[in-house]
Amino acid sequence: MMDIIVREFDERDAEAVSRLIQNNLMFVNSRDYETSVIDYMCGLFTPAYLRDMMATRAMFVAEENGKVVGTVGLEGDEVCALYVDPEVHGRRVGERLLRQIEDFALSRHVHLVHLSASLTAVGFYEKMGYSSKEKEESELFGPAYIMTKLL
Repeated sequence: MMDIIVREFDERDAEAVSRLIQNNLMFVNSRDYETSVIDYMCGLFTPAYLRDMMATRAMFVAEENGKVVGTVGLEGDEVCALYVDPEVHGRRVGERLLRQIEDFALSRHVHLVHLSASLTAVGFYEKMGYSSKEKEESELFGPAYIMTKLL
């Protein structure tokens, strides 16, 4: 039985979360995205960038036996940067993180959340009750779907 806890992101998590996101981009999202997009995003999610994000974003991590295996953030009414270690895919870590951030949003009186779903993650978000509004194309981030959910 897995023993996963979800807790607030701490600046000491920055290196582990940066590695986690970069691994995800390279091994999972790379199936759906051009190398230029993956390279740009890997360069963006540095430990310093993650520490800077703490000022404007509520961030959480999932941890298993002391190892960070997932992360998610909320900025205003936008769910951001939900990533799960490919080694624990299929073990409901993403669901746990998403529920945590939705509960956090509700505690801040946010009742409608939106996110930009990668092509890779659209099916997961649909399963979690999100609906797709429109497709967006970004030079830097590649194609994505704007999805929303009423909490």
